Amino acid sequence: MKLLSLQLPGGEEIAPPAGMNIPTGGEGKLIDILKASINYLFIFAIIFALLILIYSGWLWMTSVGDKQKIASAKQRMTYALVGLIVVFLSFFIINFVTGFFGFELLDAIPFPKLDN
Repeated sequence: MKLLSLQLPGGEEIAPPAGMNIPTGGEGKLIDILKASINYLFIFAIIFALLILIYSGWLWMTSVGDKQKIASAKQRMTYALVGLIVVFLSFFIINFVTGFFGFELLDAIPFPKLDN
């Protein structure tokens, strides 16, 4: 956050007026909230897709040979698998892009630092 704030030359600080309580905000609070939100969304999406896969398997097993129910279960299973693939790809893309630009939004996979 220091890179986004204005600073006086020489590293001097501006003192607030006497007797006033000026909120300074917390360093890194927004990025911590964003990290936690994205991680929870990934976890939720993975669990949801796995539950849909289990439910699709249940529908397939209880279809009793009905072609329409089997086709519906297969289609639902395909969509759940595609959803899982999209979630994992987005996880890796976000991790790669944020690591490439020098910050980590996701803490799971560290991006290798390239020294020039």
